[in-house]
Amino acid sequence: MHEPVGQDEYGSTSPFDPDDLSRLNAIGPSAGGNDFEKYAVAVIIVFGALIIGGLMAAGLSFGRRSTFFFALGGATAAWISGNALLLDRPRIYALFVGIAALMLIASTIALVT
Repeated sequence: MHEPVGQDEYGSTSPFDPDDLSRLNAIGPSAGGNDFEKYAVAVIIVFGALIIGGLMAAGLSFGRRSTFFFALGGATAAWISGNALLLDRPRIYALFVGIAALMLIASTIALVT
């Protein structure tokens, strides 16, 4: 028995007709408008900027020059990694994300010691 368009045999609704797979492939998986990637990137950018900016501010307020410069280097490496991602260079992106993480860890260590 063929179910009405939009419902399967369990009665749940679906925006896709199971017999129309060509339309499903043309629309793609983001047909429902759930684009969480943009929000995830925004959260990563905002919290990353807060962490890096906070480390730089802590370095300035405590008079720890090395903390500030490590955080500045981490921010620069993160900025370069963003450009590498835009240019579709995943290995360079991963390298600079690693460099940024190491510099920010060094900044944190320089602040607490």
